[in-house]
Amino acid sequence: MREIRSKRRDQLVSIIIPVYNKVAFVRETLESALGQTYPNVEIVLVDDGSSDGSYEILKEYFAKYPDKIQLINQKNQGVSVAINVGIAAAKGEYIQFLDADDLLSADKIEKQINLLECQPESTISTCEWQIFHQNPNKAMSIPYQVFQDFDSGLDLVLTFWNYQEMLQPASYLSHRTLIKNAGLWDESLTINQDGEFFIRVLTRAEKVLFEPNGKVFYRKPGEYNVSQQKSEKAMASLLESIQSYKKEIGNLEDSQRVRIALKKVYQKFIYDVFPQFPDLIKQAEAHIHSLGPLPKTQIGGPKFQLLSKLVGFKNAIRLKRFFM
Repeated sequence: MREIRSKRRDQLVSIIIPVYNKVAFVRETLESALGQTYPNVEIVLVDDGSSDGSYEILKEYFAKYPDKIQLINQKNQGVSVAINVGIAAAKGEYIQFLDADDLLSADKIEKQINLLECQPESTISTCEWQIFHQNPNKAMSIPYQVFQDFDSGLDLVLTFWNYQEMLQPASYLSHRTLIKNAGLWDESLTINQDGEFFIRVLTRAEKVLFEPNGKVFYRKPGEYNVSQQKSEKAMASLLESIQSYKKEIGNLEDSQRVRIALKKVYQKFIYDVFPQFPDLIKQAEAHIHSLGPLPKTQIGGPKFQLLSKLVGFKNAIRLKRFFM
């Protein structure tokens, strides 16, 4: 019989924040973490070789809250390495990830802890995430299908893939056992490290509980960040992460519903890279073929799906890009 956690309020939550050159935003993020209504939190700050003054801000907060904050400084090695260092240092029974420019609503952790009390360690909690530019009070809501409970982590994963949706990493609150069982973040990936990691977490989650009131506020990235994620190297890394999905899910369930959902992931990849990277498109098409005979599937909104049926998928992309 699985051990069920007793209802108590003393469980430590570790908020892991990797920091690299976020001097304009990190104060606001730290105040968000420190302002949680749930009292028993530690903040694990991992500075990944910042050169813009971020580390000086982190030192200031560490000096002010030495009993609340762990501060780690390392040479620049990338976000996945920084997060893995943070996981190793974390002392909490629960793990909360938070990017250094994003925010949590004050009640986010408390409300998720309330959901997870008396649940097995294999249960994970999620919440809504909203997009903002400067003012989180003006954040934009997105009507995602994933903002609900799921009977299993796999059901949430398939909803991601079927509807081309996602959860921002800070939306989750996970027991450290789930994190340990999933393994570390893949340090070889340059994009979608969080997506690949949480697929592994969710395939080990027996239940997903959605918290409707707590929120994550995701700061929309600047143009520089977006352009970096559109390079051929980044897109090759994205395709590699999708292959990791396929392997991970295949070990859990190899069914038609899984293959159909995976096909949509590859279709979305082709949509994202078409027509810039023909070699990557050919690889994605070969991966679709390897899934075996499947029904025709469409991705995107209703208008794009209709256009795809009329003129074909790639022609629909061409037309959409032409009129954008």
